[in-house]
Amino acid sequence: MFISNSFIRNMFRIIYRHQDDSNSFNSLFKSRYRLFSSVSSKDFPIGLSRETSVGKYSEKKVEKVKTLFRNHGFDESHISHIARIQPKVFLYDPQNTLLPKLNFLCSIGVSNTDIPKVIMRNPALMGRSLEKQIWPCYNFLKSLPLSGKEVVMMVNRNSRILATNVEKISGNVEAMQQAGIPPHSISYFVSRFPASVQRDNEKFRKCLDDVIGMGFNPLRLMFILAVRVLCETPKPTWDYKVKVFKRFGLSDEEVMSAFRLHPCCMNVSEEKVLRVMDFFINKMKWEPAVVIRTPAVLLYNLEKRIIPRCNVITLLMQKGLLKENFPLMSFLKNSEIDFLDKFVYKYKDNLTQLMDVYRQGMAL
Repeated sequence: MFISNSFIRNMFRIIYRHQDDSNSFNSLFKSRYRLFSSVSSKDFPIGLSRETSVGKYSEKKVEKVKTLFRNHGFDESHISHIARIQPKVFLYDPQNTLLPKLNFLCSIGVSNTDIPKVIMRNPALMGRSLEKQIWPCYNFLKSLPLSGKEVVMMVNRNSRILATNVEKISGNVEAMQQAGIPPHSISYFVSRFPASVQRDNEKFRKCLDDVIGMGFNPLRLMFILAVRVLCETPKPTWDYKVKVFKRFGLSDEEVMSAFRLHPCCMNVSEEKVLRVMDFFINKMKWEPAVVIRTPAVLLYNLEKRIIPRCNVITLLMQKGLLKENFPLMSFLKNSEIDFLDKFVYKYKDNLTQLMDVYRQGMAL
């Protein structure tokens, strides 16, 4: 009987999935030990022997790695997560392979509380070469220029950036420079959207070309926001989102106009789009074209922002306290303090119940 690597990996996942959190780590490796031990040597895949597979995960070796992690702020849930996602980490030399990576993260400013989170997001980082991969990538990011604080923020958000091919990132940065994107916008893009800058060079250039073709100005922030959305939205998903908007009778040009005004509107889930549009159209009796001309409202919280404010505005209009030509949607952009000042406290002598109306809307 031949047992493939994928079969063994799947067995590990099944074994781990059925363990209690309290003893999951020990049970995982004991089960792994039994699994390897039960398979005949001749049935192991080429390049993998039963003896080395059993021996590699010895309790002594594993305990050394666990101790190192505990000393750097990892709790048992962190360690168990790494064991499930990247068990090879427990084969590495704690002092010569793992400790230098942890020291590196400390040296660039990642806090002790964030280090476990960084490793959990990408445990494979612990197996990458510090000299050949991690340091060169970090130094390139610092050359953009990015401040140390911005690089740390990027690593906290997506630690895979340190394991990315430097040539791939530099190729995408060069493409942005050629497109006329100013340096500060490039730095912002790389630091805020590390997943996008790791895209394949050819696909990334295609996104840039598409955004330029849509009429975005490379000098404006909306340009890089649009690039990010296109990078992270597969074509079938994009086409489906357009169809969702068109259910409300909107044209392709109206949808594209909304994207130009606020690219992130295409990242809103179908459920959220349907709920927000339904409220404005059926409850507020506003035309879809009016709503979509302010696409940012799709990103607002329906229950905590849109409904309470609309309830207040509706009451003010019913009482004739707002002009008939009052600009719709504008009040949704205000901060909460500004909204309360302009539309609640200002009219509290006329309508003492306004604050109650506002709060009741938030409680729905």
